[in-house]
Amino acid sequence: MEEEANVAHQDSNTKTLMPSLAPFVGMEFRNSDEAWSFWISYGAQKGFEVRKRYTNKRQSDGKVTSCRFVCAHEGHRRQDKRDHLTKRRRAETRTGCQVHMSLKMDRKKGNFEVSELVLEHNHIVYLPETLHSMVSPKKISDLPAFEIETADDAGIEPKAAHELASHQVGGSLNLSCTLQDHTHYLPTKRQRGMAYGQAGSMLKYFQDKIAENPSFQYALQMDCEEQIANIFWVDAKMIMDYAHFGDVVSLDTTFGTDKKSRPFGVFVGLNHFRETVVFGAALMYDETFESFKWLFETFLKAHNGKQPKTIYTDQDSAMGKAVAEVFVEAWHGLCTFHIMQNAVKHLCEEKNEDTNILSDFSACMFEYVDMAEFEHKFDIMRKKVSKQTWLDSIYKLKEKWAECYMKDVFTLGMRRTQSNESLNNDLKIHFKSDFDIIEFFIHFERVVQGKRDNELNLEFDSRRNLPKICMRRPPPILVQASKLYTPIIFEAFQGEYEKSLAACTKALEGSNEYLVGDFTFKEEYKVVGDPSKQTVVCSCGQFDRTGILCAHALKVLDLMNIKLLPPQYVLKRWTWEAWFGTVQDNQGRNIAENPMDAMLRYKFMSRKFLNLAHPAANFPECTVLVDSALDILGKQIEDKVNGCTSTDPCTVRTDDVFTGELVFW
Repeated sequence: MEEEANVAHQDSNTKTLMPSLAPFVGMEFRNSDEAWSFWISYGAQKGFEVRKRYTNKRQSDGKVTSCRFVCAHEGHRRQDKRDHLTKRRRAETRTGCQVHMSLKMDRKKGNFEVSELVLEHNHIVYLPETLHSMVSPKKISDLPAFEIETADDAGIEPKAAHELASHQVGGSLNLSCTLQDHTHYLPTKRQRGMAYGQAGSMLKYFQDKIAENPSFQYALQMDCEEQIANIFWVDAKMIMDYAHFGDVVSLDTTFGTDKKSRPFGVFVGLNHFRETVVFGAALMYDETFESFKWLFETFLKAHNGKQPKTIYTDQDSAMGKAVAEVFVEAWHGLCTFHIMQNAVKHLCEEKNEDTNILSDFSACMFEYVDMAEFEHKFDIMRKKVSKQTWLDSIYKLKEKWAECYMKDVFTLGMRRTQSNESLNNDLKIHFKSDFDIIEFFIHFERVVQGKRDNELNLEFDSRRNLPKICMRRPPPILVQASKLYTPIIFEAFQGEYEKSLAACTKALEGSNEYLVGDFTFKEEYKVVGDPSKQTVVCSCGQFDRTGILCAHALKVLDLMNIKLLPPQYVLKRWTWEAWFGTVQDNQGRNIAENPMDAMLRYKFMSRKFLNLAHPAANFPECTVLVDSALDILGKQIEDKVNGCTSTDPCTVRTDDVFTGELVFW
């Protein structure tokens, strides 16, 4: 009995030791919750599960006046008349155990005193090795809950996350929850995330993002019934990327083509490594001209009204009309991927005699640079098709997809909205139809962050690995380009320079006018140069399309004794300095990509704690020192947190959140 009573008081607020059994009766607690926490801790230490037997409350104000906490084995299960029909009966857990602790409120002091205590069990208690599996003490505390939520947001499966947590604390016995608790906590987390309904939870998510970074923006379009029809959002990094790389944009809506998927679209482009960057995202439940017009206007507003030079979309008539009205400074192209899909559908399903009809159509789309040749080949192909309806309709839009009509269009070499297959695959893998709206946003964040991490890896590798110049004694123009351009762009430029060395020239009558080409293939282009202005204009139009000088222009620059790239032919978007420069949002604020939010602070502190714990764990004296210091620090932090007011600018009041339901079209 004496051993049962010598228990340390576990409550962090009282910080007192449990005395022997005699003083145990009469022990005081500030409230019933504090007493319950103590009873849970005591049961966890001694190996028995607990529950509440009764709680008496005062009718006048509802305050607790007395209560009794018992062992979970207290009492007996009521007999069920249907027990004889049950093949597998439930295991018996009640043994009539008398262990309990009764408390009464002292009306003068307002505290709760232990009035009755029994500590002798009539059953076997749990082994110390199995205490982590007990039911009663398994309320997941803030830290494990935070780690479970972080792992879930990162896409780590519960089993893998639980094994990692077990490894970190030296085994599952040292965890406060089991794998089953971990798994059961996640639905609770998702229910809590949707506590305000889909629309309210979505707005709270957006408000939290604005609290993290004021440059985050979102917009909602309501329908005639005041229900949310369309949603657009953009974060700080997307605004910065568009400012640097928003000259060519494509709207990829292929994610929403599956009936099981959400009607989702994403604005993407290419950065200076020719990798995909995201400029914004939208959920479109109403795909009309008015909705697309609203989306494009909202997109431009978020990006300070900056118009792209080129925009690609799929072949949607409502979208096309909206593009023409909003993106007045941009050339509108159609996605070649979607066009080829339609070609397979309309040309292959028909019984055409020529089995190479798709190859002929692909050649018309990508190969013929002369308009007359295109017209001739397309007319021949048309005669091979029995039903010409689709071909006639796509022919009317030839300026938006045929190579010969795009010689002067700035495209960066992009010809399709699906600019990155891996982005498509990642999004489709992670976007399940059963995701609620918050899970959808979180997983989209994770996919985008993966692309950004890859971009940083490329940035690191390109600065560590010097560009490889193929020539033993490289000319000044190649040395200059290797220092200006990112590796993938330098490789393209070096390839053009190597072609220029093998190119032949023929001087024309005009000053500094040449025909340049590889005459073995009967391809030649007219290049006009101006040594005083250090300019060259080639009829192939490559620089106007991609921002990289062609071999023909480089040949004429060399003939004019211009040994370095003129500044007007170095596009900043292809250089190391593409990211340099301050970007402001549409409120005139300088954008900071990653302000110090709670997650970053947590990672910062965790690293410091782990670096401290690793050497201290090897020495008992150091372990005691760290433990004592953390107890003192914990008390100071608790007082500080309790002293904080609701005026914290990062706090979002839940009463400001819209609590309606999001109606899907």
